[in-house]
Formats: sequence, structure tokens, C-alpha cells
Amino acid sequence: MEDARLKKHFYSVAEYEALVRDAKEGERYEYVNGQIIRCEDYTSKSHNQLIMNCYRILADHFYPKGCRVYTENVQLVIGEDEEYRRPDVMVTCSKRDQEAPYQVKDPVVLVEVLSPGTAMQDLGSKLDAYRKIDSLQAYLIANPAQVWVRVYHRDAAGQWPADQVYARLEDSIQVDSLGLALPLRDVYRFVF
Repeated sequence: MEDARLKKHFYSVAEYEALVRDAKEGERYEYVNGQIIRCEDYTSKSHNQLIMNCYRILADHFYPKGCRVYTENVQLVIGEDEEYRRPDVMVTCSKRDQEAPYQVKDPVVLVEVLSPGTAMQDLGSKLDAYRKIDSLQAYLIANPAQVWVRVYHRDAAGQWPADQVYARLEDSIQVDSLGLALPLRDVYRFVF
């Protein structure tokens, strides 16, 4: 359904924030380069299960460290009000983020679960934007239609080497810089 509020070609951050503030329950939006993008209203059960599984695994790992884990209803601000995204799952260990009521600026882990309407963004423009975040250590992209997770992680030199793809339930994603292991059997629990 087309939203009459999204007819302009360029929006200010103030206009975006007003739209978000006045949004009906369940409406979610992202802001990229002056454009407002409406997020999908509904996802598949597999998509939602992957989000919940990743949330649980990450919370179990990061909560003892004093970090916070959020799902898609919390905004990620990239740069100085350049982009407002809503990753499916994100982890932050930043005091600044813990004190902010609505937004995260310093994530260490981001997770996106592919859906037909966002797959190209998740693998393209979001990847480019996310790698600009100084605090980010890992970006995971999970496919709800098959066992397949693409992982990008920052190395000790601060670079983003080639991605790794995990495609077997026996695999375990390792992010050494965070002491993190995510067994795909747990990531895909109740999905496959």
C-alpha cells in the first residue's frame, strides 16, 4: 500500500523524525540520503524465528558483559544523521547508547535477516553503510529460506577482509574479536 506521506523526493531529518513520531503502531521507517523507506509490515515465521534465535544467542553472550541487545524496533543512526536504519538485531556495549532512549550509534554486532523486499539492500547499501561504523565488529546476514549466513567481520587491523559463508547446520560462526561463537544449529532452531 502506497503511503501518501512519502511522495516527496527529499526529506529532512526533522520530517523523518516527525513521521516516525506520528506513525501508527507497527509502522516502521528508515531514512537514507533524504529518502524515507517504509519497512515491511509483516515477515514470515521463519524470518521472525531467526531474529529471536539470534537475539537469544547474542543476549546470552553479551548481557554478562553489560552490553544490550535490541531488535528491529530500535533505530540505528549512522554518521551524523545521515542514515537511520532498523537492523533486525543489534548489540551495543556503549554507555552513550545505553543512556539514549531511542537510538543506537555504536553497535558491535548487526544482524539482518533476508526478506524479498530488503535482500538487495542488506547485501549492498546496508553493508556499505554498516562498515563505516567505527565500533562495528561483525555484520551477519541470514537467509530464512535455507541454511546460509554471510558474515563480515573487522580484523585486528580494523579492515574488513573477505566475507565468509556458513551453510551447514554443523558450522559455527566465529568472531574472535568478540569471543563469540554462534552455532548454526542454534541460529536455525525451529526453522530447519
